[in-house]
Amino acid sequence: MINLVDRNFTCLRIDFADPSWRESIPSEPGWYVIKTDTPLGDLQSVGPRKHKAHIDIPGTIRTATTLLSLGIAISQINAEEYVVYNGEAKNLRARAREHECGHAKTYCLALSEYKILAKYRWTFCYVALSTCQVIPGDDKLVRLAVEQAWRTVHGWPILSRK
Repeated sequence: MINLVDRNFTCLRIDFADPSWRESIPSEPGWYVIKTDTPLGDLQSVGPRKHKAHIDIPGTIRTATTLLSLGIAISQINAEEYVVYNGEAKNLRARAREHECGHAKTYCLALSEYKILAKYRWTFCYVALSTCQVIPGDDKLVRLAVEQAWRTVHGWPILSRK
């Protein structure tokens, strides 16, 4: 199942200056990963989050330190892109927007709030549930199970908390 998801990922470069990058993302359920070439030190230096619901990037990295030391978390190799977040969504396009722009009441990265991050490459990769024909219908439990199974195969993204 994870191989099927991995084979079907479509990746788009996040453009903080132009929201049109999200237009081709379907407004349907599926899974996604967020990759970057941002060094861990720069992620740790982004400062406080704007809204309480947003992901505390430095705090999340501090708690992931143990996972990194055990080799369970995904880490950057040289200066290449690495997955820092993965998830499932009822609406992939809306979730991409939340992770880029933020929403005051939504658990998200809100990447555009941190100016230092704009100088790095950020990529949103997604696979719509409809492209995985072996999964019938839309069931949140199935989406969550695939999200967790992906982490078992690939490692824990350092900005994922649950």
